[in-house]
Amino acid sequence: MRRRRRAVGAACVALAAILAVIGLAGCAGLATNPSAQLSAAPSIQATLAASTTPSPTAMPSPTPTPQPAWVATGSMNAARMDSTATPLLDGTVLVAGGSLGEGAAQTYLASAEIYDPTTGKFTATGSMKTARAGQTATRLNDGRVLIAGGGGCAKGNTCGGSATQLLTSAELYDPASGVFTSTGSMSVGRDRATATLLADGRVVVAYGENAGHATAELYDPATGKFTRTGKVLDFNNDATATRLADGKVLFIGSLVSGPAAEIYDPATGSSTTIPYVLSPDAAASALYKGQAFARTAAQTATLLTDGRVLLFAGGYLETYDPATEGFTPAGFLSPPGQWNDPTATLLNDGRVLFEGGWTPGTGDNQSPAVATAGMYEPTRGPYLIGSATTARLYETATLLPDGSVLIAGGTADQESALSSAEMFKQP
Repeated sequence: MRRRRRAVGAACVALAAILAVIGLAGCAGLATNPSAQLSAAPSIQATLAASTTPSPTAMPSPTPTPQPAWVATGSMNAARMDSTATPLLDGTVLVAGGSLGEGAAQTYLASAEIYDPTTGKFTATGSMKTARAGQTATRLNDGRVLIAGGGGCAKGNTCGGSATQLLTSAELYDPASGVFTSTGSMSVGRDRATATLLADGRVVVAYGENAGHATAELYDPATGKFTRTGKVLDFNNDATATRLADGKVLFIGSLVSGPAAEIYDPATGSSTTIPYVLSPDAAASALYKGQAFARTAAQTATLLTDGRVLLFAGGYLETYDPATEGFTPAGFLSPPGQWNDPTATLLNDGRVLFEGGWTPGTGDNQSPAVATAGMYEPTRGPYLIGSATTARLYETATLLPDGSVLIAGGTADQESALSSAEMFKQP
């Protein structure tokens, strides 16, 4: 009612000014002189219409909301899933390794290629010494790339069963020569491990799927060797690692008892466990729009521009604040339903792009890949933005210098890898 009263009062003031011009007494005079009101009404209405009705040509045209675009780009020379994609100092991207698919026997790849954003094409570069998939790839301060671990074959490039092994070997890629060279090996084999570049230029490598050990080790580019560092939690699933603003590293994974988190301090080489409760509570499942979804540990962890870490767990989002060592709910992002293992890319404007992954399937426990895409905006929260061109799982996502994101490879059915690539372009 307050808004309506203010509008009426403003109209009365405007009407009084008009009446004063034509010799009437204003709003009060109209109330006490009905004949004057009737005779004056046509001219008043005309005056009000002329003064308050905007010209049709003066109406501003609506501005369409810019929409992100998914644009096809050149395809890779080889189909790959579980490969790595590393941005190089010159703005190109090194894509290395991976496999042709999953099954009783897998064919692992040693080949590598370079994507050039200026041409939109992939070109072959030197091959790795060892064919591998699920390895880590870390760009060092001098521009070289450290490739470590992964899964591979004891002999040859195609194998299955007991012939598949966790790799301890590591190698370096030199962009200047396009050549991979062997470097020191890790103390244990690691597949899908974490590798984090530290402030002093060393790399801490930890965990690993099916590794069965609570170990971490440091790679020193100056010596080309790995050395064991302090003990870490024995996570039984894929873990995430995020270097915080103070140089420490946040590790999150799953124990038999449930999700857990710890902070690794490079200065002391030791880790400290911190409380980790999945938002909004520690229940084994949570309801969203009447459906129950199983809880998981964080599947992606992204350092935001304000120093917090954004965690994605099956569609549930939460943030970790190093200042308080607390976890806070940050919304739910789903296509709908439980959404697992998308890529997560921090954009230049501070938002985070989620893309691809899989949702629980039906029938023979199939888990179909999805093309779903979503965004997290610190000031707004999460929201869906449509779909990419191709459904992908185990693909790579790499931020390019112009702010676009290169999405490459992966698999749509977990049986055969994709060679196609596409670009996410911001409006």
